[in-house]
Amino acid sequence: MKLSKLNICSVVAVLLVAWAFGVMMLPAATVVQFSTTLGYFDVELFDGQTPATVTNFLYYVDNHLYDNSLIQRSVPGFIEQGGGFYLTPGYSLESIPVTNPVVNEFGISNTRGTIAMAKVGGDPNSATSQWFFNLADNSANLDHQNGGFTVFGKVLGDGMNIVDAFAAVPVYNATAYNPAFAELPLVGVTNGQTAIQLNNLILVNTVSVVPEASTSMLLVLGVLLLAMLRFRRIRG
Repeated sequence: MKLSKLNICSVVAVLLVAWAFGVMMLPAATVVQFSTTLGYFDVELFDGQTPATVTNFLYYVDNHLYDNSLIQRSVPGFIEQGGGFYLTPGYSLESIPVTNPVVNEFGISNTRGTIAMAKVGGDPNSATSQWFFNLADNSANLDHQNGGFTVFGKVLGDGMNIVDAFAAVPVYNATAYNPAFAELPLVGVTNGQTAIQLNNLILVNTVSVVPEASTSMLLVLGVLLLAMLRFRRIRG
């Protein structure tokens, strides 16, 4: 049986409308984009599985508290950690102001490419602003420590190339600046350099929510196409 162009267009229109309705019925996962001094990448958040943790993370995102923040800890082959400190307009490094700790929601393994919350040792429910990316499968360690570290998202696409670039940067003990900087990654430190310079830091310029792709326009187009086809049939 041969299909006319009109029938093919009808099938396409119906499929378009059905697909748009289906997508609209599904809960959309939040995606955020990390823009850093070494590149940008997207992270999908696990809204459904770790709702309290995602809400907590988005509080810092929505209030721009991660803007100009620091990748403050690098352990190649293990993790890259940030969310603890930011660069002020006066070019000093200060702690990110935190809100109340979030309840631990461990349930997803700490495998490579996931993002998890950092917390205080001996207190599973102490996570606030700090997070880390797993560079490797750390499930044997981090899934069983301190109540398990809550994984709340994953890096999308080839985004781990940027996170791996963090790990390729030399690490220095900079506890003279801050006790938290025992494993601080610094870019382009020169021989004889005695002070940390702005261009040495790996900074997260912004973390922002990626707008959802609009399905409403596809739905409208599908309905209009169906209406046009019906009108042509009536005229024919």
